[in-house]
Amino acid sequence: MLDRNPLPSWSFGRVTLLGDAAHPMFPMGMNGGSQSIVDTRVLAWCLARDDDPVAALRRYDRMRRPAVNAIVLANRNLGPEEIIARAEEHGGALPEEQAERIAIRYKELGRATVSQVNADSSWTFPGTAADRERLHG
Repeated sequence: MLDRNPLPSWSFGRVTLLGDAAHPMFPMGMNGGSQSIVDTRVLAWCLARDDDPVAALRRYDRMRRPAVNAIVLANRNLGPEEIIARAEEHGGALPEEQAERIAIRYKELGRATVSQVNADSSWTFPGTAADRERLHG
């Protein structure tokens, strides 16, 4: 149950970090595992779209690191579990509006609101060499 300060870079030439190696964080809101899955998906997307693996890793780094570093820092302040802490201070369940504000703030940080998810491009990518040739060809 440790985290580390956010790194200034995850990618170094033809080597990159993902998951806990890139962003160890307190396990708030199941973000360690879920962010690792998103890392993998974005990394695959970047590699499928660029013939230069070093450029693909730089793109992955630029796309993922700022958002995930913000989540690492937010988790130090309880992340979504802030609702539980505030309820304990309050002496019972929080008013619905207050709990919803906390939840929405964290969802926005993780780019997980309905509007944010629907606004993002798909992370699908062609799976065969012929598909990649059509994409880059």
